[in-house]
Amino acid sequence: MTLVGSEVEITHGGIVAVDPDDLRAMAGRIRADAAAVQVAREELLEIPAILQSSSLPPGSRYVATTPVWTVANRLDEVGEVLDEIASGTATMADIFEIAELRAQREMSGVTDPELVKRSLHRIEAILGRNPRLGEMQRELLKTWAAGAYEGFTPVPGAPLSEASGAAWDIASTLTPALRLALLNAGVGEGEIAQGALLLLMLVAPRFGQTSRSPLTPTPGVVVVDGASGPGAPGRGAVDPRPGDLLLSRTRTPGSVSSGSGTAGATSGALPVPSAPATLSDAVARIPYGQAPQVRVERYTLADGSPRFVAYVDGTRPGQPASEPWDMDSNVQAYVERKESDSYKATVAALRAAGADETTPVDLVGYSQGGMNVDLVAQSGNFDVQGVYTVGSPTEPALPAEVGHVAVRHTDDPVAGLAGGGRPDGLGSSQGLVITRTAAPGHGIDATMPAHQLSEYQETVRLAEQSGDPRMGGVRAHFSVYEGAALTESTDFTATRIPGSE
Repeated sequence: MTLVGSEVEITHGGIVAVDPDDLRAMAGRIRADAAAVQVAREELLEIPAILQSSSLPPGSRYVATTPVWTVANRLDEVGEVLDEIASGTATMADIFEIAELRAQREMSGVTDPELVKRSLHRIEAILGRNPRLGEMQRELLKTWAAGAYEGFTPVPGAPLSEASGAAWDIASTLTPALRLALLNAGVGEGEIAQGALLLLMLVAPRFGQTSRSPLTPTPGVVVVDGASGPGAPGRGAVDPRPGDLLLSRTRTPGSVSSGSGTAGATSGALPVPSAPATLSDAVARIPYGQAPQVRVERYTLADGSPRFVAYVDGTRPGQPASEPWDMDSNVQAYVERKESDSYKATVAALRAAGADETTPVDLVGYSQGGMNVDLVAQSGNFDVQGVYTVGSPTEPALPAEVGHVAVRHTDDPVAGLAGGGRPDGLGSSQGLVITRTAAPGHGIDATMPAHQLSEYQETVRLAEQSGDPRMGGVRAHFSVYEGAALTESTDFTATRIPGSE
């Protein structure tokens, strides 16, 4: 059986598809239309009275008034339908507002007690008008959450992959207690698909939406090319010690402007292309399958100001213990909320390339690299202008002015760890969530076909060709690089020092 992926869907993320106030305004317009229909009906019904006082013969008056009653009845039906639509639209506005308020309250916690208090009062006021709205909102949330995993489980009758057991083991390392609970509940290894999906749906709400609180520091510093890395914490030692990271770099001087092709590379360095003009261009720069884990490009814009673009790769399984982009880093960042080795190396690479708190930076990441750039952007340590992730297991809490595009496959177990994102959406006015079901029914396959970068590149291509006007905002973001001169491109490769824990 060949399983074919779906077309892309482009939204602003979250359960609230439309602003509640916009829905209420729409309901008001529909009610006004219903009132106008009623007025038209009443004016139409004046015709029989006028005809009764006319000199027309009775038979002619009957023939003339018959269509009037038919049309009047039809207008009455139209008015009733419009009233129902208006009422339903207003109800949906209330449901969306409750969902939005509850999501905001969960995000803020006790950090903003006034916001929590206002939210509770507003929810009570809405439920006071219609107590059933609370249950309706919860059902809407369940439907939205289930939609985040469309195509994850196999179609009925489709055989499970032989690698399914490995997929279960990988997923359950994130939270062994949940696996035990599922087994105790009767979810056996033979029900791996449903169990893995349930595991994701339980894990994601707790870990997938990151908070604004800083990550917990971890021991060890980043040493760049034999010298203490810029911005690295701790001592300024040159000789790395067990527990430290060694970050080597390969520079390629740049001398080209955006759109002028590929720059000549120095000996041993990777060729440097022109500045990215589209999201496809940016995703293609991720150093997937190459030695470096991070690539940072520095540009001089047309106005003379500097700007950086960083591209960060994902998990590299099956590598030696010296590889920082491993499952240990995944668990540290995702579950423990600690500064993982790959996160620290990403920060050090940006600083070593020359980025600081005042220099605009765009971040592009895949898989674990997407989680890293999410967390870097959320840290506030850099002047991040845009965050673009494919297959990231997290959704960060970013300022509204930061451009944010998250590309997720609903059947990708890694992207599934984000749980579809925040119920209240990305939070950024420039944010987009691009979704597609890439390989339906293969979500639990350990080879993770829906997580492959090539599939995400295809999804981005489809989104750009969709004609959706919202993609214009993404193109506008990258247009800042028009006429920019590439100053330097640097590839960074991080290695754990032997003997590190």
